[in-house]
Amino acid sequence: MSTSSSTSPKVRGRQHKPTRSEVAAAWERIRSAADQGDVQASALLIALAENLPVLQVEAR
Repeated sequence: MSTSSSTSPKVRGRQHKPTRSEVAAAWERIRSAADQGDVQASALLIALAENLPVLQVEAR
């Protein structure tokens, strides 16, 4: 009972980058939360729009 690779389908690994629809859905969730008054979502939108880092790490 040997199995060959030609008879069994190859399993693909997990996708590393999100799809365009996933990115669009994430933006919509952030905008919706900001519209509802979520301060963190508003700050995230501003940081992303200005291409600023969201978290600042203090130098030691």
